[in-house]
Amino acid sequence: MITPDQLTDNELLEQIENCSLSPELFTHDVMLRLAWILIQKHGLDVAIVKNSHIKEKYFKTALNSEKFNKTLSRAYVEILHYFMTKSNTKNFEKLLREFPRLKFDFQKLVKTHYGYNILKEHRQEEPKDFRPIIFSF
Repeated sequence: MITPDQLTDNELLEQIENCSLSPELFTHDVMLRLAWILIQKHGLDVAIVKNSHIKEKYFKTALNSEKFNKTLSRAYVEILHYFMTKSNTKNFEKLLREFPRLKFDFQKLVKTHYGYNILKEHRQEEPKDFRPIIFSF
């Protein structure tokens, strides 16, 4: 079986979009990489919208799940973008090494960003209060 690391960005994006990526490969790292790809291709605002649409379809079709979290989907893009702006690297793996909290403490980053734990519920609505991202390094 081919792992996501063996796929190019375009191949990974295509497999997620057409729901052919094996569900066991749809991990936190893959969701971060999806956000990375979309930000690189489209910029922040379009990436937020595309990430939500792509992931919602993947959840319903490939995962057969109604647990898609729209707020969390947005958080992936916003938080990753924030750290991208704090780095000089143009490489996804290097970004994760530079900011390991993206990989290992993302839940805390989300709670810090939104001020509450959005992971406790599967929220379909947009967050009502957008705060500036303030993370301490």
